[in-house]
Amino acid sequence: MTRYTEPQGLGLIPMVIEQSGRGERAYDIYSRLLK
Repeated sequence: MTRYTEPQGLGLIPMVIEQSGRGERAYDIYSRLLK
């Protein structure tokens, strides 16, 4: 399951939270798109 968070603080870069069996991982949107 992947959900998108609202930008926070200086967060001009949206973050993506990826949930897996091992827990959650946060990526900036650009790293996620390159994956």
